Amino acid sequence: MSTIETAILVVQGLLGLIMLGSGGVKFLRTDFHTTQFNQFRYPQWFLVVTGGVEVIGGLGLLVGLVFAPILGVFGGLLIAVTMIGAILTHLVRVDDPPSASVPAAIFLVAGLVVTIPRLLAL
Repeated sequence: MSTIETAILVVQGLLGLIMLGSGGVKFLRTDFHTTQFNQFRYPQWFLVVTGGVEVIGGLGLLVGLVFAPILGVFGGLLIAVTMIGAILTHLVRVDDPPSASVPAAIFLVAGLVVTIPRLLAL
């Protein structure tokens, strides 16, 4: 296994764990997240949906490491699309400074790093 392949697997595992944590916390409806979704002018049920999508994407990434690599592709795509939504929310919906989108942009790139090489190999 090459160094690049190893790095992609490490990114996949880390992104999967981060998304499990991030999505799981949204299910708890912490004050931070409920306040943030109010600022975004999204209904609170969307907080749970977003958390669910992040958990499913994270699980896909982690399961894809061991059992079914195609699940890693789907998980990475799901996270990438979700992060595009997060970036647009910060930049367009609430007019946050661009720096507010940096975490979502990093996760978007990580999702693409995991997904694109596998899609090209199909």
